[in-house]
Amino acid sequence: MKDGVVTIIGSNYFEPICVLLERLEKFEELQSDVQSGVYVNGFSVSICLLAVACLESFVMRVRYIRKADQKDIDKTSVVKYLPKLYQNFPYVNELSEIYILRDCIIHNHLWEMEFSWESDEVSVTNVNKRSSGDTKYSQSVDFHLRQTKILGLSVNPIKIGKLEVTTVLQTMWKILLFLEKNDRNQCYVSAAHFRYKGKMVPFGKIVGMPETCT
Repeated sequence: MKDGVVTIIGSNYFEPICVLLERLEKFEELQSDVQSGVYVNGFSVSICLLAVACLESFVMRVRYIRKADQKDIDKTSVVKYLPKLYQNFPYVNELSEIYILRDCIIHNHLWEMEFSWESDEVSVTNVNKRSSGDTKYSQSVDFHLRQTKILGLSVNPIKIGKLEVTTVLQTMWKILLFLEKNDRNQCYVSAAHFRYKGKMVPFGKIVGMPETCT
């Protein structure tokens, strides 16, 4: 007997994300413009990477279902592929910005930052960026604020924290639901439930978007 499989990870990412979210909630975030704290930062960047990897995996399934040619599979990034595939794709800027965040983490963008302490408050006094981003980075990042222009995601790798986690997960989820709405065969996630805090919970509710669950 012969059988076959297509190697899409897809929703296999959801359970690990839920586990990390539970761990993240146990830690308080530092109120600092320099960093979010060792534990919050570590769990936050891990969740953000998994979320973008999850989206990337589902888009590979879209490419497969849509019979994308080899050039699209090998060389067309997700940021360019989805707007190209769907003329009505509503999350162009948001998609670009979560990939900017991914790049900041995966390439560990390097900043030199000087700061001072006053009454237990930290103030950044000088910043020097030692690594450069690509075109989407230069177009989408406010260098003075050190964050993206639309979603407000920190591009300082050690400042990435709970805000970025919530924003990236919700953006990923909205895009997955958009793909599902267009074709459930390529992406069906709205009914997904996972164990979270001892209960089976819709994944949309876990990421803070209960109104999108069916």
